Amino acid sequence: MLGLALSTIAVLIFLALSAFSVYKGRTAANIALAVSAFLLAAIEGLDRLSLNLPDPLLYRWGAVLCESFLPATFLFFSITYARKNASRSVSPVWWALFALSALFPVAVFKFPLGEFFYAPDMQTEKMLFLGNIGYWFYMSLMVYCVVALMNLEATFSSTSGADRWRMKFEVIGLSGILAVLIFYFSQGLLYRTINMNLVTVRSGVFIIASFLVGYSKLLRGNGVRVAVSRYILYRSLTLLLVGVYLLALGLIGEGMKYFGVSFSRNIAIFIGFLSGIMMLAFLFSEQMRRRAKVIINKHFYAQKHDYRTEWLNFTERLALCRTGKDINDEILATYMSVFGLKGASLYLLNSQVKSYRLAANREMPSGAGELEVSRELNLYFTERSRVLNPHDWEYNPTEGEASFMRKSGAMLVVPLTANGSVEAVVVLGEQLAPEEFIYEDYDLMKTLAKQAALSIVNFRLSEELAETREITAVARISSFVIHDLKNLASTLSLLLDNAEDYIGDPEFQNDMIEATRNTLTKMKNLIQRLRTIPEKQTLNAVPADMLVLVRDTVGEVLKSKPGAEIVCEGTSVNILVDAEEIKKVILNLILNAIDAIKKDGLVKVTTGVQEGRIFVTVSDNGCGMAEEFINNHLFKPFRTTKSKGLGIGLYQCKQIVEAHGGTIEVASIPGKGSEFTIILSSSMVAPNGKTVNY
Repeated sequence: MLGLALSTIAVLIFLALSAFSVYKGRTAANIALAVSAFLLAAIEGLDRLSLNLPDPLLYRWGAVLCESFLPATFLFFSITYARKNASRSVSPVWWALFALSALFPVAVFKFPLGEFFYAPDMQTEKMLFLGNIGYWFYMSLMVYCVVALMNLEATFSSTSGADRWRMKFEVIGLSGILAVLIFYFSQGLLYRTINMNLVTVRSGVFIIASFLVGYSKLLRGNGVRVAVSRYILYRSLTLLLVGVYLLALGLIGEGMKYFGVSFSRNIAIFIGFLSGIMMLAFLFSEQMRRRAKVIINKHFYAQKHDYRTEWLNFTERLALCRTGKDINDEILATYMSVFGLKGASLYLLNSQVKSYRLAANREMPSGAGELEVSRELNLYFTERSRVLNPHDWEYNPTEGEASFMRKSGAMLVVPLTANGSVEAVVVLGEQLAPEEFIYEDYDLMKTLAKQAALSIVNFRLSEELAETREITAVARISSFVIHDLKNLASTLSLLLDNAEDYIGDPEFQNDMIEATRNTLTKMKNLIQRLRTIPEKQTLNAVPADMLVLVRDTVGEVLKSKPGAEIVCEGTSVNILVDAEEIKKVILNLILNAIDAIKKDGLVKVTTGVQEGRIFVTVSDNGCGMAEEFINNHLFKPFRTTKSKGLGIGLYQCKQIVEAHGGTIEVASIPGKGSEFTIILSSSMVAPNGKTVNY
C-alpha cells in the first residue's frame, strides 16, 4: 500500500509539474521539462501497474517505450535550461547525440520484448532479467543521464549571487531525479537485472525532487539566463570520466563473461584498481588534459576561447607581480597554459643596441640569445599587427631572423606592442597536443600581448620614476650642500680680505685660527652628508637656549663681517632642537638681511615667547620685496633676486623649520625692509632620530 500511495503521489506531482511548466512559458527548456515530467509520470504509473496487476509485461513494454524517449528530452533540456542563446550553441556533437537518441524508440519497436528482459515471476520476485538488447539499452540510457547531469552542473556552476539563489532548489530537484535514475539503471550494469523492489525508493525521491522543482518555479521564479564558461565544462569532465569509468567496469565484466572468463572477486578488485590508476594518469597528464580541451573547444563551443575570462585572469595575475622577473614569468606561464605549449621564451628590447635579448625562458633552447629585427619585420609587427609564422608566405624572414627562429625553437613569434613600439617578443614553442591555430588563437595572442606590453612598459616607467626621484633627492641635497659651501667660502674669503690689514694683530690671529677651524669642521660635516646621499638626514635634537644660539650665530657673522650693524635682543628660552640646523637657518636669514640693507642699514634679531610659542625674528630696513615675489617665488628652489645667489637658501630654511614642526612667516614692504619670523611650539619635543624631509 505504501508503494502504491507513493507512486500515485509521484504521478500526480509529475503531471502537475508538466502542466505548470507549459503554463509558465513556452520556452524550449520548459517544453522539454514538461515532456520529461509527463514521461516520468507515465513510467512511474506503468511500473506500479506491472507490479500490482496481471499481465505485467504489457505494462513494462509501455514503460520501456516511455523510457526510450527520455534520452532525447533529457539531453535537450540540459543544454537549453537557463542558458543564453542555447539554440546557437548546439554543436555537431550534440546533434549527433540527438540523432543517436532516436535509436532508443526504434529498438523498442524493432526488437521483441523478450530481447530486452524476461521475468519468470514478476509478482513475487519483482526482478527483470536483462537480455543483450536490454543490457545495452539501459546502459546507454544511463550514459544520457550522466551527460544531462553534467550539463546541469555546468549551468549551476556558472551562476552566482541572486541567480544561484533563484535556481538552487530547481537544480537540486532535477539532479535528484537524474541521480536516482542513474542508481536505478545501474543495477542492470552491475547485476544484469532491474530490481523492481527499488521502485518505491525511486517514487519517494521523485516526490521530494519534484516538490523542490515546483517550489522553485512557483515561488522563486527562475528566470535566470547564464553563459556557461568552457572552464566549467572542463571541471565537469571529471564527473564524465567517473561515469565512463563505471561503464567501463561493466563492459569489462560483460566481456569477460562473454568470453567465458570467471569474473571472480579478486579479478574484479584488480581491474577496478587498474582502471582507477589509468583514470588518474589521464587526469594528471597535462598532454591528455590539453587534448581533451582541444576536443571540447572544437566540438562543443562556437567560440574556441573565452576572451573575457582569459583577459581578466591574465590582468589579475599581472597585478600581483612585484618585480620584472615576476611579470616575465607570468607572461610565459599564461601563453603556455592558454595555448597548450611545452615551452616559451621572452625577449625584451634593449634600446641601446636596438635588439631583443633573452629575459625569461621556460623549457626552450637558449642557443639564440639575441634577436635583431629588420625594418621590414618591425613594420610587419607594428603596422600589420601580425604574429610571425615561419610558414607565412606574406613575410620572408631575413637570414638572421630565420637563424634565430631555428636556434630558439620558435613555432611562432608574438610581438608585444605598446604605443607603436615593439617592447618585447614572446617565442612560442611546440604544442602539448598538436592542433592547428586559427584566427581566434591569433586574436587572443595579440590581446594578451597588448596587456603584457603595457605591464612591461609600466614597470619600466615605474623603475625610471624611482631612479628620477633618487636623482632629484641627490640634486636637492647637493644644492643645499653647495649653498652651505658658498657661505663657508665667503667666510674664508672675508677672513683673507681682513688678514691684509689685521694679520699682525694677535687677537685677530686667534680669531682667524678659530674661524678657520670651525669652517673646516663644517666642511667635513658637509662631506659626510654627501656620502650618505640619498639617505634622509635626521634631527639630532638636544636641549638648547634659543637666545644663546642666536648670539653664537651673530658672533660668527660679525667675525666675517665686522662692519655689519646687528642688534641682538630678547629673552632666554629653552627648547629641544637640532642646534646646528637651527643656527643654519638663523645664519641664512641674517646674511640675506645684510645683503638687503645699505651701508647705514640695520639688522635686528629678537627672540622670545608669545602666546605659548617661541619665536626668532630677523628684520632689516633694506630694500624689501614685492608681494608678487613673496607669494609666487619665495621659499621655492632656484628663485632669487641676487645676481650671484643660487636661490635655495630660504627653501632650505623652510625645510629645516618644518622638520621641527614650525613655520616661517614673512612681512615685507618694498623700499622699507623685511621681517622673517621663525615660530616653534614651546611644548614641542623633537625626539632624537626624527626624519628631516629635506
